[in-house]
Amino acid sequence: MKGNTFFNDITFIIPIRIDSIVRLENLFAVIKFIKKLHCSIIIIESNKSNNNIIKRLLSHDSSITYKYIKDEDVVFYRTHFINMALELVTTPFVAIWDADVIVNSRQIEESIEVLRKKEYEISFPYNGDFLNTDSVFREKYLKTLDINILLRYKKYMNALYKKNFVGGGFIINKEKYILAGKENEEFYGWGPEDLDRIIRWRNMGYRIYRSKGPMFHLCHPRDINGTMRSSIHYNLCMLQLSNSKYSSQYEIKDNI
Repeated sequence: MKGNTFFNDITFIIPIRIDSIVRLENLFAVIKFIKKLHCSIIIIESNKSNNNIIKRLLSHDSSITYKYIKDEDVVFYRTHFINMALELVTTPFVAIWDADVIVNSRQIEESIEVLRKKEYEISFPYNGDFLNTDSVFREKYLKTLDINILLRYKKYMNALYKKNFVGGGFIINKEKYILAGKENEEFYGWGPEDLDRIIRWRNMGYRIYRSKGPMFHLCHPRDINGTMRSSIHYNLCMLQLSNSKYSSQYEIKDNI
């Protein structure tokens, strides 16, 4: 790190629906990791009722903005809530970050540097390897918050997806993100919106960078918001993805 303000030009957006104690523990582990970067954080939570747990635990921290959205829907409308949070971002760069992913901080430093130099428009702070911690490695990390533990045991972890994965977290020039349509809200709930973004970014001619090193996923139970809900949902997602050839937010809206 190059000082306490090295990352003051980036805001991390973390959308969350607390569906288990494990998910809450993961969220705060991720917050503590990001806090070491001395950047801004926006937590946007959506659920049927607000128990104020997150708000109370974060109330003393001026670097974190917390926003709660009451929502009776069992489906977590992630794309919509990310776009809502984006309206609160005042920094030139924004990171869209899952509530349960960790990378080596040097990978984030590398990612933001190439954006600052305008060599790339988007950066993934990992090499495409998305490694899932089992409960044992997750507990080891939560006790120490030491990334070296995960790096040491990475060969024992399973990849959740194929190589060159494009989910979990990315960093982007905010202005370019908006021009390319932000999150495509046609994706309602869990789906291939990560691939949709890549298609639109490439259509815009954006350059995409990858840092060296893996991304670690802190394991957690999965509910309806962690998988395809039905064959109908799957077919609708694939249809929307096949139509993802538009190159701006205006073209997306015009073709809904």
